[in-house]
Amino acid sequence: MKNINPFYIYTDKNVLYIKNINGQTERLSHNIHSYCATIDNSSNIHICALDTRGRLNHFLKHNGSWKKKSILKALNTTKNIKDMRLYSIDDSLNVFIVEKYPLSDNLHKLSHFNFDVPNYRLSKYIIDNVLKDNGYFYKLDIDDFSNIVLEYKPSSSSDRTTSKLFFNSSSKQWSKSNIENTIHSSRCSNEGKTTIKDDIFEYCYGITYKI
Repeated sequence: MKNINPFYIYTDKNVLYIKNINGQTERLSHNIHSYCATIDNSSNIHICALDTRGRLNHFLKHNGSWKKKSILKALNTTKNIKDMRLYSIDDSLNVFIVEKYPLSDNLHKLSHFNFDVPNYRLSKYIIDNVLKDNGYFYKLDIDDFSNIVLEYKPSSSSDRTTSKLFFNSSSKQWSKSNIENTIHSSRCSNEGKTTIKDDIFEYCYGITYKI
């Protein structure tokens, strides 16, 4: 990535900060529970964060100042979050959040939020009954057409069977593979003016995550 100095994102007492290589620290927001970050193809730093009330917020530096956009109420509670990650594909951002079901230590819900900046037209998708498999909740890849390929293990599968879903980045729709799984989709609009490979996806410059 060009024109980006090394930086570090962290929270202290639920306050979100970003610190650059020169030691300058900027306070971005308070009441933050979890966050994730990525860098897009234009070398812009994007930060997505869930506040303590379960609202999903987006942070982007514009004209030298960090701007915050509250997107939607994403979760009713944040206490069951197990994983949160952010990926940039072309002109859209993709947030993946894993939650543990309250009555089960093995079953999880995977939520996907896709939105464009700056119009914040948002699509939300939920995949139910996901099992953690060999240390992973899911695996992501991107094909030659900038579509997301998601592999996960549904609760109904045998020991070695996984399922694949494909997200079309143009139509903003998921399609299923051979194994059936419950997936719910919803679309909503939020007015405002203001290359993926799971854990080996190339994050640079000290991006950190906090759950």
